[in-house]
Amino acid sequence: MVASHRSIIAGAVLVVAGATGASADYYGGMKDAPVTVMPASWYVRGDASYSWMDAGELSGAITPFGSLSIDNTWSVGGGVGRYFGRGFRGDVTYEYRGKTDVHGDGACGVGSTITGDFSTRSSLLLANAYYDFRPYERLTPYVGIGVGAAYHKTSSGTYATTGCGAATINYSGDSEWTAAGALMAGFSFRIDRGGHTPVSIKDGPAYVEPGRLYIDVGYRFLYLGDTHTGNITNPLPVAVTPGPRLDDVTAQEIRVGLGWDIR
Repeated sequence: MVASHRSIIAGAVLVVAGATGASADYYGGMKDAPVTVMPASWYVRGDASYSWMDAGELSGAITPFGSLSIDNTWSVGGGVGRYFGRGFRGDVTYEYRGKTDVHGDGACGVGSTITGDFSTRSSLLLANAYYDFRPYERLTPYVGIGVGAAYHKTSSGTYATTGCGAATINYSGDSEWTAAGALMAGFSFRIDRGGHTPVSIKDGPAYVEPGRLYIDVGYRFLYLGDTHTGNITNPLPVAVTPGPRLDDVTAQEIRVGLGWDIR
């Protein structure tokens, strides 16, 4: 009877020890077999950002602007990516960026003032490459770089003047594609813990499947190129005269997103 009890206790200890060893780390490491991580090949993502906007200069054919203000904005987007191994991955993303109001102040002579107002909306297409410092861990810091193109669409607008001839000068809107680029840093955090499926406990490897769902939080610096309005429409100029041009548009962003790994 005592021997039977000892056998039951010994068996229970072995079961607990085995379970503890199997769940000792996030990926179910085992003492009797090497652990092989079975990573995902593809992933999809969705992101939202808040952007602090800036630009190098607002210029116009009528007069230079001494000061410039450009409103902050937001963006939403998504993409699809692939893991390449050794911490490297890449994705292609598309996003829609909200309206940004632009205002400039200048002078067209002694004692005269001129202001220019319009708004712009943008879309952004980027191909991105990342390096994950701790791939397959639950918390994974990363850095990244992106290159692509931005599509800008400006509204019509007005010059409002004092002492510069016509009180109001109108110009049309326009649209264009420009080169764009991004620098990124942040971290991803896996929300679900995933699981493991041991193929052989004694002799073979234990295959481990990481979690699939993660949250991504990061910083991004964006270069969005130049954007411009159309030509002056009223009063009708003798020659074609362009409206304001916004040069070297940039954004600093905080981004939050969700990702889902595809096996």
